[in-house]
Amino acid sequence: MVPARFDRERPLGLLVKRFPKLSETFILEEILGLERLAVPLRLYALESPTDTVVHPAVARVRAPLAQVPEIALGQLHGLLAGHLRLIAACPYDYVSALARAVMRGRRGLGDFARAGWLAARLRDDGVKHLHTHFISTPADVAQLAARMAAIPFSISAHAKDIYLSAPKDLRRKLKAAGFTVTCTEANREMLAQIAPTAAIHRMYHGVDFGQFHPRHREPVSTVPLILSVGRLREKKGLNTLIDACRLLHARRQAFCCEIIGYGEERDRLQAQIAQAGLSSQVRLLGKLPREQVIARYARAAVYVQPSRITANGDRDGIPNVLLEAMAMELPVVATEVSGIPELVRHGHNGVLVPPDDPASLSDAIATLLGRPQLCDQLGRRARETVTQSFDNDHNLQLLCMLLETRDECSAHDIDVRPAVLDAKLGG
Repeated sequence: MVPARFDRERPLGLLVKRFPKLSETFILEEILGLERLAVPLRLYALESPTDTVVHPAVARVRAPLAQVPEIALGQLHGLLAGHLRLIAACPYDYVSALARAVMRGRRGLGDFARAGWLAARLRDDGVKHLHTHFISTPADVAQLAARMAAIPFSISAHAKDIYLSAPKDLRRKLKAAGFTVTCTEANREMLAQIAPTAAIHRMYHGVDFGQFHPRHREPVSTVPLILSVGRLREKKGLNTLIDACRLLHARRQAFCCEIIGYGEERDRLQAQIAQAGLSSQVRLLGKLPREQVIARYARAAVYVQPSRITANGDRDGIPNVLLEAMAMELPVVATEVSGIPELVRHGHNGVLVPPDDPASLSDAIATLLGRPQLCDQLGRRARETVTQSFDNDHNLQLLCMLLETRDECSAHDIDVRPAVLDAKLGG
């Protein structure tokens, strides 16, 4: 049960970079989960959506969405109006936020311009707390807006936003936030090293177990399907999967491979497929709606997550698509990167291989394709793992408790250290 203090007069504000976004199903699932838990929400986005394909589940979101104006000639009047209202209503908080923005230079002033509009809107909407996804630009704007609106804020940190940010910027936002949640223990440990006194909690993402269910599975074809889903980016390691497919083809293993996703690596990957002579076996499918993704999970024999850490430090956390595949009881092969080993236990509920190792990846795939009984065993354990530890509604109870504790305490005496909250949750 969610405490009665989550009332319609004081909703929770949720700031994201863009909504909806096809590849950010974890944000969609969180919004739907909070609404199931009766938490009233107001959504705010910094950018307009760009995807032509939208998950049907977006239609179930009840919370209103407001777009923060860009710094553009046609929108300056709206931005200025918000700032003038804040100067009149809360001059001290306004000047304090401005001073913090000035210290960050030109970028800080740009964030301040947009944060003023957001702060005025937060006050109009009666928002009592602002929670933001991503510790990069959204958290910069949230920090300033919350200061001007005289409300607390918190952060949900994920992957690229952590590892491509400067430690001093992370430290500033971690210390300013009432608390921060992040989706893997590896992330939590890394952030705790940067800001040891900040309240930082691991909060795994979750999936819809009804949508992603083994009842949808189909018998494995005589030409088994190897499946991978994700943005076509370097950190996804999809070139390693294509190399592994080349090795499988050389050993005369029957298979087809489908890669669902979009991104800047598409042309390079397509050229690699052609050069390897795999055009009839490996296909890049681009963006697909959720129903078609589920249909591919249903037909797949093996799911592969070949993630890597890039030269600039970018990496996955725990990809939601890996949770989806495991919820479907698919046998999975994944790499020992970042938070993935927190989900996949080698030989228990999946297979782990080193990143950037096509030979090990092809061997693991070939082993699974040749041992259907092992696939069934790993698949059952995979779903058990996901349902036990990655239940969205259960994990969101931590966020609700953090919000409740923050609401009860002042910014000076709040105690939301991980050990304290874990004890309250019985963890």
